[in-house]
Amino acid sequence: MRFVIATVLLAASAISVLLGFAIREPFAQQSGHKVDFQVTSAYSYVVIPNSTLKAFDGEISIQASGIDEIFYADAREQDIQDWIGVSNYVRLNLKPKTFDPDITTVTSGGLDSDPAGSDMWRSQLTVRNKLINVVNMFDDTAVLLASNGFSRAPDKISIIWDAKPLINWPQVLIYGGLCLLLAAIIMNYLAFRNIRKLRGPRRRIPKSPTGPRYRRKIRKEVPVRGRRAVGKSNRRRFMAAPVGIISLALLAGCSAPAATPEEIKPKYESVNVVVTDSQLQRIVGDIASTVKDADNARDEKVLVTRVDGTALQIRKVQYVLQSKSKKIPKLPDIVANPITVALPMELPDPALGWQPRTIMVVTKSESTTSAPQMLVLQQQTPRDNYKLWYLIDLLPAANFPKVAAQAAGALSVEADTEYLVTPLKSLPFKYGNTINKGALGKYANEFDLTSDEFYAALSESQIAQKADVEKVSATIQFQHALGNPNILGMLTVESGGLVAIAMNDTSVIRPKVRGAAVSVTQLDQKLLLNAPGSATGLKIVYSNMLLFYVPVAGSAEKIRLVGASQGLLSVRSIN
Repeated sequence: MRFVIATVLLAASAISVLLGFAIREPFAQQSGHKVDFQVTSAYSYVVIPNSTLKAFDGEISIQASGIDEIFYADAREQDIQDWIGVSNYVRLNLKPKTFDPDITTVTSGGLDSDPAGSDMWRSQLTVRNKLINVVNMFDDTAVLLASNGFSRAPDKISIIWDAKPLINWPQVLIYGGLCLLLAAIIMNYLAFRNIRKLRGPRRRIPKSPTGPRYRRKIRKEVPVRGRRAVGKSNRRRFMAAPVGIISLALLAGCSAPAATPEEIKPKYESVNVVVTDSQLQRIVGDIASTVKDADNARDEKVLVTRVDGTALQIRKVQYVLQSKSKKIPKLPDIVANPITVALPMELPDPALGWQPRTIMVVTKSESTTSAPQMLVLQQQTPRDNYKLWYLIDLLPAANFPKVAAQAAGALSVEADTEYLVTPLKSLPFKYGNTINKGALGKYANEFDLTSDEFYAALSESQIAQKADVEKVSATIQFQHALGNPNILGMLTVESGGLVAIAMNDTSVIRPKVRGAAVSVTQLDQKLLLNAPGSATGLKIVYSNMLLFYVPVAGSAEKIRLVGASQGLLSVRSIN
């Protein structure tokens, strides 16, 4: 009987495995979709919109060929449209009911540009001859295909959707067949072992007699006797093994719990901010490496690709100083990671058109003596990359305000906003007036000066400078003004604003006695002046990159300084 069961299991195993391999290829074809596009237009850009990518379920792959060099990028569809602007491009759509290819061309006559390296893309790559790439899908993702931005885009394009079925029947049949084969082997082994036992000696060896022994009576249920009962029992025993093995095979082929259609359908993650985390890491890393390369070579042309505003001015002056003396050190490197605070801008309303984008990032150096850095970045146009406008060291005793989570982002603060407690353009003047006049100043009560180390140091420095120039019969005046009109800020959780602003400090020194000269003692000031002093007087300008927390209008809170960095801008003789 065991041999019969083993034969049946072996036959079932062969049928199951062969059937699994037979339906493997047709099953794979039925579990996915593929649409081929043949582009006849010679435009430089091809856009695969979000609606096309989401036409079918499954992992999405893009294949493209037809040109020597192929550029691929995926990003928010609106970002791709903003970057293309008024350039000509091809759009790959699908017809609503038949899902057949529907290729449209958009002709606007704008200028083309190389899309490689743009901060707008979430992921990008350039390959030779043939592209095969899986799309990094979010809820708003679209795809841009191009060459170098000026030559024609690829003309042979395929979109493949690879859906994962709930039950992989070829896998169930193949693994189930292997389990049945194992059961057949076990059953054959048991049958051969039983035959070997039956072939052994059957002669009984007499035992020595034993004495009388008391046996306790145990009440038992009377077993069923008879040939039919025995056969029934054996059949139950024989059937237990194959049924269990077949159940095991089915469980092996489909171990995942049953899912509803809504769970099977992919749910793409939505992005509510201007950059994803991987984008932000790439942008900050590229800015840090570009600035380091520019610092090493003292190359302003490299620097301007990633730095602007006051941060650019201070570094350019440092390059001039380094070219004049080896004693002038490089400015500290920009720390790219780890990012401890990331505050990207919320996605703007598409109805408003393109809006300049702001990101604030705090990074921390491994050095225990270096303060955390606040990098304030801005992207002014879709085809511009983010540039570093402010690089600010956070003050050690500063109470950093609570900001939104990175995934939520924040609204940017406009320079002319009336939402905060003071007009932002007035901040340098008010804060400078407080530095000049101290706690008795007109605007001192608007600032929290209790733990403001920068205010204390600058006030003491001005008092010391005033005493020094008076000893040499000279006068000094201190002026504080807005250094750059591009004020960047983001709203905080408390509804206040975290504002980065430039304040220029100008010191005007004039001799009281005709013929007397005003000398400079600091090496960097001498190098910029190209002289040890001036008989007519000096005008020395420093720029401060300041980070303020500005409360909302009507709040009882005071404005407080959160971070500050300073650099020399110019030293000139007064005519």
